[in-house]
Parts: sequence; structure tokens; C-alpha cells
Amino acid sequence: MHIRFIFWISILCASTLVAQLPKTDLYLAEFKGLSAVPQLLKIKYLNDFNPNGYNNQPGFFTFDELFLTVGKDTSNTTEIYHLNLKSAEYFRFTETPGISEFSATSSMQKGKISCVRIEPDGKDQSLWSYPADRSGMGSRLLPNLKNIGYYAWLNKDSLALFLVGNPHTLVIADVNTGKTDFIIDNIGRCIKYDNEGRLFFVHKVKSDLWQLKSLDIQNRNTKVICTMPPGREDYDLLINGNIIAGDGSKLKTINPAKSTEWVEIADFSNLGINNINRLVAVRDRVVFVNNK
Repeated sequence: MHIRFIFWISILCASTLVAQLPKTDLYLAEFKGLSAVPQLLKIKYLNDFNPNGYNNQPGFFTFDELFLTVGKDTSNTTEIYHLNLKSAEYFRFTETPGISEFSATSSMQKGKISCVRIEPDGKDQSLWSYPADRSGMGSRLLPNLKNIGYYAWLNKDSLALFLVGNPHTLVIADVNTGKTDFIIDNIGRCIKYDNEGRLFFVHKVKSDLWQLKSLDIQNRNTKVICTMPPGREDYDLLINGNIIAGDGSKLKTINPAKSTEWVEIADFSNLGINNINRLVAVRDRVVFVNNK
């Protein structure tokens, strides 16, 4: 299964804007046979440029390039950064004083990237599009929606959105008309889409049962894929249909077609890594976040 666009973001509600962002670290774990019989080859610490700040929401732009959400001062706003994994060179992609931006990714709109912003009023959570070559100031998408938390592009005209609320809801939105179509509520923050037309999300059925489900975009049929490790809502899709997730100090995978059990593939507790959450995988690479 070839993964098309994978995108998850952490957007903070207005009440958290005055609170301290957590200090987080980013790591690159390289494997042999990640989608088959994983063997850890090496692990690399990625945020030397911001060791005591907020480093989060990694997304692959290319195999060697990442977009990151960075807060140099964890009591202040965040910006989008670009990091080259080969050269370790980085630069700030956005510079928007008073506005926090989170987790950029390549858009299905040609030559664009997208991200979610918390506007200066501290309440409006909006979706924005920027030229990938940084040639312009960008523009707002879906201007009538002010509670966008997370999203995944389905095609150049539509997205799946996590809308912040009580409860949080999953909708499909058309960027041209602004129309939204309700799918389900009580979902987790991580939503992804593959090129087989399936949208993946975590359904928090009850406090002790979080299920990863898929939605067929065409017929709207929903299928249970697996049960997530307790309290875990972040995951990624591997090319053979396996799922990868963090669980404390460990990375685990599951082949839902063959098993209901998660299998440990790496344990980083000896490095002081004990709270793996968000992660993204491409081929044999996994970039993950550890909350300090």
C-alpha cells in the first residue's frame, strides 16, 4: 500500500495559548525491513538547534526534508521550520509575529503547503495555504470554519477535518464551496489518508477503548482496523498495511490482517525516551516526538 499524504497536527485550544508549551525532542530512527521484520540500525537526535524548546508535528516534505513546528520560547508562539536530514541545515519557513502555526505539509494543491494557524485573537483556528517557494503571503482556506484542529488532504478540492468541540468531530469539507459533511464524533487527533481511498482515524469509543478505523470515502463504509495501545492516539501507516505507533519508550507495529497484538520493535528507555507520541514514517525511517 503506497501512502499518499500523511498529515497530523497538534493545534492548541485558546485556553492553552497562555500556558507553557511542553518541551519536546525529535528523533530519527532508521530501520532495516521496517515493513517486514524490523531491525533498528541507528537513532539520531534532531533538535540540536532548539534543545530546550517545543519541537513537534514532524512531516516529511521529501525523504530527506522535514517540516516541523518549533517554539523557541515555550511560552510564546510557534513557527514552521524546514529541516534537512542529510545536512542538518534548517531555516524558518514562516515568520508571523503574534500568530502560532502548526505542522505544515505538502498540499494536494500544486506548489502549495498548508498548515493550521491560531489567529491573533487566540480563538480562531484556521487553515491556511502558502506557496512552497515562499513567494507570497498565503491565503486562508475554508474561512467560515474557525475550529479546525487537524486535517488530511483527500484531493485538491477536499479534506478530512478534525473540528474542535465537545465532542470533537470528523467532517469532510469542500474547499471550493465550504460545505462540510459530518462523519463521526469522539475522534482522536491523528487522521490519515491512503491512495486506496481510505481515511484512517481513531474512534474513542469509550475511555478504555480506542479503535483505529478506516472510512471508505466513496461508499462511507467504516471498518475497525485494530485496537490502539492504551491511551495512544498517534500512529502511521506502513507500505504493507502494517501500523506503527509509540507506547511509552517503545515503538510497536501491528499487522491487522494477521494479528490483534502489537509487537515491540524498539525500546529507547536507555536513552531517557519514555513518552513517544506523534510520529511519521517513510520507507525505513521513523521520525518521532518524545515529551520530556
